[in-house]
Amino acid sequence: MDSNELDNLYARTSPALLAMHACERAAAEFRAAQSGEAERWFFAITDMHQAVTAALVETLSGTAGIGALPKKLQKEWMDYFEARNSTNVDPPAGDRVITFGELLDRAGDATNVHDMQGTLALTVDEKRDLLRLNDFRNDLAHVKPRGWSLEIAGLPRIFRAAAKALEQLFDMPPLRLHLEETQIERAERAIEAIANTQER
Repeated sequence: MDSNELDNLYARTSPALLAMHACERAAAEFRAAQSGEAERWFFAITDMHQAVTAALVETLSGTAGIGALPKKLQKEWMDYFEARNSTNVDPPAGDRVITFGELLDRAGDATNVHDMQGTLALTVDEKRDLLRLNDFRNDLAHVKPRGWSLEIAGLPRIFRAAAKALEQLFDMPPLRLHLEETQIERAERAIEAIANTQER
């Protein structure tokens, strides 16, 4: 079976590809929402959150692929990597990623500059906006039996903060390394479309 046949059997993605596709989807939903289709904000929020989360995970993962995991799980994986050549050891059970807020903190921490080839620079207000995006996304992901009203006024600002974070992350080697140049360009166009939106 050749690789083309395998491609027809599986849908494949990665954090880097997910980030790129989610950027494009977020930009499309953002444009529709800005044009007056208010209900599209709900889709824009989930897509933008996914774009930022996937970009953070890819950028933080490092060569061992564990940089976005909790410290305890990172240690378990490091112990496994060191022991697997000398003994018959099973890998740790789990690859749960830290919370969105912890991802932001870790991405802005200079101690991770080696893996990331940079750090995420956000103002206090921009970080607060990204955490608000996370809150909105969590409300949408955990559907409850009630209606939900969302004030639109601050959403473009929140999206510009997310676009600023994505611009930085897509400029870092760990994310660029796992994408083709055309995919990077697609993500950058989508991010730019959001970043350059003026307040209405």
